[in-house]
Amino acid sequence: MKTRLYLLLLTALFFSNNGYSQKKIDINGVWEDINPGVQNAVAIVSEQNGKVIFSHYLEWKGQKFVESGTGKRTGNSIVYTVDVTLPIEGWATQGTHTLTLSEDGNTLEGTFIDNKKRTGPIAFKRVR
Repeated sequence: MKTRLYLLLLTALFFSNNGYSQKKIDINGVWEDINPGVQNAVAIVSEQNGKVIFSHYLEWKGQKFVESGTGKRTGNSIVYTVDVTLPIEGWATQGTHTLTLSEDGNTLEGTFIDNKKRTGPIAFKRVR
C-alpha cells in the first residue's frame, strides 16, 4: 500500500512539472500591426483577469485610423469587439477580432469581421 501511494505521489509530481501546468504568457504591452499596407501602426493591449482592453492606431495611405475595444482571453485565444473612434471614409466603424497568441508569446494572429460583413487576416508582433 505504501509503495502504491509513493508511486502515485511521484507520478503526480512528475506530471505537474512537465507542461501540465503551463505558465500563462503576459500579453500586456505594445504590439506592432504587421498587416500589409499599413504604416505607423501600433496596438496597446491590456489584460486583467481575462478581460482584454485593446487600442489600435494605424495610418493607411496617409489617413489616420483609431479603434478601441474590450473582450476576453481564454488560454491563448483572445476575442474582442472594437468601435472605431477615428474612421477612414468607407471603412467599417465596428468589428470583432479573434486572435491566437503564438507559443513563444511574440505574435497575435487571427481574423477580423467588421460591421460591413467583411473578413480578413489580422496580425500583431510584440514590441515590448
